[in-house]
Amino acid sequence: MSLETVRPAESVADRLTLERVGEFRFRGRTHDGPARRSYGGEVAGQAVLAAGLTAPADRPIHSAQTYFLLPGDTTVPTEFAVEAVRDGGSFSTRRVEAIQNDRVIFTMLASFHRAEDGLAHQIATLDTPGPEEVPDLAAVFAGHPAALQWTTTFLDALGVDARFPDPLARAQAMRGEAGQARQRVWLRTRQALPDGQLEQAACLMYLSDLLLLSATTGPHGEALRDQDLQVATVNHSIWFHAPLRVDDWFLHDQYGRWSGGGRGLAHGEILDRSGRLCATTMQEGLIRRR
Repeated sequence: MSLETVRPAESVADRLTLERVGEFRFRGRTHDGPARRSYGGEVAGQAVLAAGLTAPADRPIHSAQTYFLLPGDTTVPTEFAVEAVRDGGSFSTRRVEAIQNDRVIFTMLASFHRAEDGLAHQIATLDTPGPEEVPDLAAVFAGHPAALQWTTTFLDALGVDARFPDPLARAQAMRGEAGQARQRVWLRTRQALPDGQLEQAACLMYLSDLLLLSATTGPHGEALRDQDLQVATVNHSIWFHAPLRVDDWFLHDQYGRWSGGGRGLAHGEILDRSGRLCATTMQEGLIRRR
């Protein structure tokens, strides 16, 4: 994941902008500066946008399963090839491949569903102070300048605001402290986003990749003291349950469900400020001592 691929003045929507170059083909933008590894959430967000632009307008996205196959290069245009797998009576399925230098670096299978009524319940609850009640980053990381610098650099590069009701697992690991396999993060984009449901969903995909895998490092702080970690997403899935404005605060409640064999598995629940469950996430990734 690159921390310097974009200018902070840009909005998340700007970073996901696509040029349509064919009925089922799109091109993403490049970034200024030296070649760096692309942020996976950006590629995934662009793939959601590309798929949605080929699906029926009355069918919002309800799920996406992705695989990250090769690191992206921020200086190379990314081509998004969409396959219209099926358009049924109420569901549409799209397959997307992201391609750089004639190599597939990412693949996604997404499903779109015509809105309908049905049985409804949720178990997830909002059990944390609101973002205004949570200390700012300087207070959270007081006395730990390396952790503060890592976190602020990361957020600045992606154009995201964050508040942490719980200690951030990756920062605890940097300090050699063991914690829980759970972290709650309030997130929002720093600039306003378009109102369209597809654009908001693409931007939620962008943010849903943020920090999720690090929840699996919580119980291993002492073992990771002074260790440089290689962390990379292998696959990432999201299920969209209800519309959400990503430029307003929302909570990503993240759990590190398992780690072993150089991999970790994390699960997340995304709730808006009213406590409505808007999305569910799962992510598996590489977590390896260098």
